[in-house]
Amino acid sequence: MSRRTALGAVLAAGAAGAAGCSLDSLDPTSDDPTMTPSSGVSTSGTAPGDGSPASDGGDDAALVGEVLSAIALAHRTARANVRVHPQLTDLLRPFETLHAAHGAELGTLPTTTGRVSARGEDDAAVRARIGRTEQLLQRRLVAAAGVADSGPLALTFASMAGAVAQLRTTL
Repeated sequence: MSRRTALGAVLAAGAAGAAGCSLDSLDPTSDDPTMTPSSGVSTSGTAPGDGSPASDGGDDAALVGEVLSAIALAHRTARANVRVHPQLTDLLRPFETLHAAHGAELGTLPTTTGRVSARGEDDAAVRARIGRTEQLLQRRLVAAAGVADSGPLALTFASMAGAVAQLRTTL
C-alpha cells in the first residue's frame, strides 16, 4: 500500500465513520481476490521492527531527526513562554504537553538553542509568536508526511499535524 493510499484510507475511514459506514467495506482488497495487502505495511499503525513509527529505513531516520528538531523548537518555545509569561500558562501548557508527547512518540527531543521568549512582551505578541512557531511546525509535519517512505510514519506525521492544527485554534 502506498503512502497516498494509506492517507486516503484514513481520510475515507473518518468520513465513513461520520456517515455510519462499515470500515470493512473500505478494504480495497476485499472484492478482488488477485490483490493482497503488502507485507511491508503494518495495520497496527506502526512500522515493522521495534513497534515505533520511526523504525523504518535510513531516509526516514533522517526525516524523523529533522521533525524532532522542529518539535523540540516548538516545545521549547511553549515551555519558555510559560515561564516568562505565567498569565498564559493555561493557554500554552497544552502546546508544551502535546510536543512532549509527539517527541516521545518519535524518540527524544534534541536540545535547541536561541531565544524563544522575551520579558515584557504583551500577551498578543506572545500569542502571535507561538502561532507562527506552531504554523511552521504544522507545515513541517505535513511536508514530512508527504515524503516519508514508511506509510505508518507518514500517518503519524499527518496525525501530529492535525493535532497541532486543532490546538492552534485555541490561540
